[in-house]
Formats: sequence, structure tokens, C-alpha cells
Amino acid sequence: MSTDAQNSSDAAPVLPAGSLAGSRALVTGSSRGIGADTAKYLAAAGATAAINFRNKEARALKLIADIEAAGGEAIAVGGDLTDPESVAGMFATVADLWGGLDILVLNASGGMEGGMAEDYAMQLNRDAQVNTLTAALPLLGDGARVVFVTSHQAHFIRTTPTMPEYEAVALSKRAGEDALREL
Repeated sequence: MSTDAQNSSDAAPVLPAGSLAGSRALVTGSSRGIGADTAKYLAAAGATAAINFRNKEARALKLIADIEAAGGEAIAVGGDLTDPESVAGMFATVADLWGGLDILVLNASGGMEGGMAEDYAMQLNRDAQVNTLTAALPLLGDGARVVFVTSHQAHFIRTTPTMPEYEAVALSKRAGEDALREL
């Protein structure tokens, strides 16, 4: 594979510019990493993006500036997905500004952070994902799409072992997959 093909910023976009014009997308955990890239990708295709962050507001604001510099539209919406009141506030903001959502990307995840409760991975990767989708349902109209970002290791955790330090995360993300399918 050539170096150019490996650089995602050089690759042709799968979604053509303007193909999501008029769409409203919220990406959880999008102040950095895969979430930030996803928000940029959706905005480049014309969606207005809500950048969700728990405690990295400065990164969210920088991402918004980058999206706007590229001609897109975005807003910052803080919210801790493990706190139902915070999630309600996040969706109240989206409802007030946009009236609804067309795309919800459940990207926020964790479980390897230090200083968190022993069951934090399950709280965030299963319980918070279910609660976030449930809270979003009134905003999701006909044709809306929901994407849950998981991992290869999580998806196959029941048949393929993973590294011990990731096992709790993988099990909790798999539990999230299963719980979301049941909704």
C-alpha cells in the first residue's frame, strides 16, 4: 500500500460533499480520536455536527474551529454519558437548537482510566450507551441512523481471548452491543 493511500486525509471521501446537507449529527466522545475524525467526516459531507465532550471542552472548541475553517458547521455539547441528568441536558440543547437528530454516533467509551469505579467500563460501555440512545429516541425521526462504535476485540471476546488489561473493556463493549440490539 502506498503512503498516500495510508494517509486517510489524502483518501477520497466515501460520502460526497453535500450528501448529508441538512442532516443533524451528534457524535459522543468526539473531542478527540475516532470521534473527532467521525465528526469531521460527517461535517465534510454537509451534516451539522454536535461535538460531545465530557471534560475536554478546549479540544471540542478547536475541532469546531477546524470544521468551520473547512466550511462546515458544528456546535459543542458537553455531557457525561454516565450521568442521566447530563445526558438529558445534552439532548435538551440539541432539541432547542435543531429540533431533532438524523444521525447519532455512540462513540464515547472507556474503562481503562485510573481512579474510576471498578464497574466503570460496564457503566459507560453498556449502561450509558443504552441510556443515551433511550434519551435520544424522541429526537430521532424516520430514517434516522444510530451507529455504535465498538472494537474488533469486543465483538469477538466470547470466542477470541484478548489482553488481560483490556478484557473488562471488551466484555463491557460486547455487553453494550448486545443491549443495544435488544432495544
